[in-house]
Amino acid sequence: MRNTEMIPNVPVSFQRTRRMSKGRVLTSGDAGKILPIKADPILREEGFSGNVNVSVEMMETSEKPVNAIVAKACTYFVPYLAFDQFNGSIDELNRSYSKENGIAGSPVSFFEKNKYYNGSSVVTDSTPTDMDTGDNGRSTFYGTLGLHHGVADMNNSYVQSYNAIVNHRRKARSTSLALRNEFDHNLAEAFWPNEGNSHIMADFDQKLIDGEVTLGSLSFQAPIYSKTQYEGSSGNTFAASAADWGATGNHTMIPIGGYVDEGDHFKYTDMWAELTEGGLGTMSLADIEQARKTAAFAKIRSAYDGIDDEYIIDLLMQGITVPTEVMKQPMLIGSQTGMFAFSQRFATDSGNLDDTATNGFVSLGYRVRAPRTSIGGIVMTCLEIAPERIWERKKDYFLYTTDTDRLPNAFRDSLDPEKISSVQKSHLDANHSTPDATLGYAPLNHEYNRDQINVGGKFYRPSNDAYTEVRSRIWTNETTDPSLSTDFYLCTNLHKKIFADQVSDSFEITAVSDLTVDTNVVFGDRLIEADATSDYDDITNLVDSTRISK
Repeated sequence: MRNTEMIPNVPVSFQRTRRMSKGRVLTSGDAGKILPIKADPILREEGFSGNVNVSVEMMETSEKPVNAIVAKACTYFVPYLAFDQFNGSIDELNRSYSKENGIAGSPVSFFEKNKYYNGSSVVTDSTPTDMDTGDNGRSTFYGTLGLHHGVADMNNSYVQSYNAIVNHRRKARSTSLALRNEFDHNLAEAFWPNEGNSHIMADFDQKLIDGEVTLGSLSFQAPIYSKTQYEGSSGNTFAASAADWGATGNHTMIPIGGYVDEGDHFKYTDMWAELTEGGLGTMSLADIEQARKTAAFAKIRSAYDGIDDEYIIDLLMQGITVPTEVMKQPMLIGSQTGMFAFSQRFATDSGNLDDTATNGFVSLGYRVRAPRTSIGGIVMTCLEIAPERIWERKKDYFLYTTDTDRLPNAFRDSLDPEKISSVQKSHLDANHSTPDATLGYAPLNHEYNRDQINVGGKFYRPSNDAYTEVRSRIWTNETTDPSLSTDFYLCTNLHKKIFADQVSDSFEITAVSDLTVDTNVVFGDRLIEADATSDYDDITNLVDSTRISK
């Protein structure tokens, strides 16, 4: 018997079915870009599993490349809740799906449509007339996916998913990388393959490393000493700055020397307080334990840096589960990385026996799976192709070591409170114009986790970076005075000089995806083609439909 004081909130159950989401892709693209190659919509209350296989052929080069060329395929599931219009609110998404007014009182479109980013603002074109040229990257984006489109309305779910993936990866890699607008249809720059310098960070939380211990019993008076003479006509106040002294005349004393005028205040260089004559500061074991726990929790909190909302981080730090948080960001469900294998062919005619042509090939494959979700979203597969970055002038620290004090010392290093090293710009380029300037920070003794690529002999890089034909086999960006800028993380301005055809796309891509989706979708029975006569009527005519009359 049903309890009359309970209101059910379990959704109606339907017989589950399975639908196919298969795809075969033939497309092309250049290295240095994140190429969207396949997109599959996942409806609400659906789960899926399947396989993704990608093959890439590199077009002809006149010489065989000497450095590795890496291809990385990755598939993400991007829930609809990751789109900006829902502001991370499942209630907003449900209202939008049902075409009800949103939380703010106005309708929120479940599908954003006909929006693109023109470089400065979001432009809405309700009646697009030319969607193939001059359309702020739309032709390139949908052309790479192999999707044809006309002047009809189109929703922006695919491009929103693409940019959500790019922004998610950029936030995870470095806070210095600019995020993309969710309607930007231009292809994003790819990330450089791991080149052995990912341990260098532009900054670090020094308080987390050092910890801070609160000192008690500091409420005492200590004498102030100074080697600087002060002069004034009357009164007891000091000028806050030289400008304040000259402008107002309210202050009567100003230091003669031993200070730096920093505009709104003086920084005294010859003044100090002798705390040992005023009293004693105390530090308890509880204070030390508090600092240790604070540093431990700060380290845990730093792992949540990619989450935009501070209150969500606070809840997670309290051990409170936020069920919808996982649905507010793209989820990596499969990936594989491989290096191109090369096939070199020599000319057979007598006059050109030294001429060669080289092609490269790589094949990638993996399984993908996601459980049933109430949100729905987009499954997007992307491909990145980039040459392995060669830091030819990377510093060999042992070569420059002339004193044993500069070698690792287990006793000294164990007592080091920070275990952090400041990395100079000569780390990436021994000939850097400012070699002693700070590049970033790395773990202590990082230089002895060696990962170097040495290029010598006829391939040795000239000090003046002059062009040599033999070095044309090395495909890389030769950056002058490298730093931890965007170029350090992303493949910007990657040239195509090694290819015989420097105009056309340099890589041909084939992909096969085969997803089986568990769903609530109701499918009709398979149709059977029939002639003008009705089989149903023919059978009906043979049935005796009379009944006995009593």
